[in-house]
Amino acid sequence: MEPVITRHGGARAGAGRKPNGHIATPVALEFEAARAKNEAAKAQLNQLKADEQSGKVINREAVRQASATLLAVLAQSLQSLPDNLERRHGLAPEVVEGIAKDVDTLMQEMASVLRAMHGGH
Repeated sequence: MEPVITRHGGARAGAGRKPNGHIATPVALEFEAARAKNEAAKAQLNQLKADEQSGKVINREAVRQASATLLAVLAQSLQSLPDNLERRHGLAPEVVEGIAKDVDTLMQEMASVLRAMHGGH
């Protein structure tokens, strides 16, 4: 038996426009709610991508990488400070040792602040 083509909606049972007064089943309502939630999530993701491309939003991982690089350069510079001061200004070894201890203390304090900022991880 061949299907009859009526051009008035789908040929499947339940397909097409529903008549006035039609009450959707709980399963259909749940499906529509899930579908709407999915569409909203897609829209939000698309907006986030657009904001990132326009520069309104910065990728968290990119900020972490840049911050890590900056902190590594800063730490290296601070650690070389006592030796540079000794060479450039002829400071006594005791003075340089005191500066090195102060730099170490400062770096430990910075590390503590960074750990606290990241929840102690």
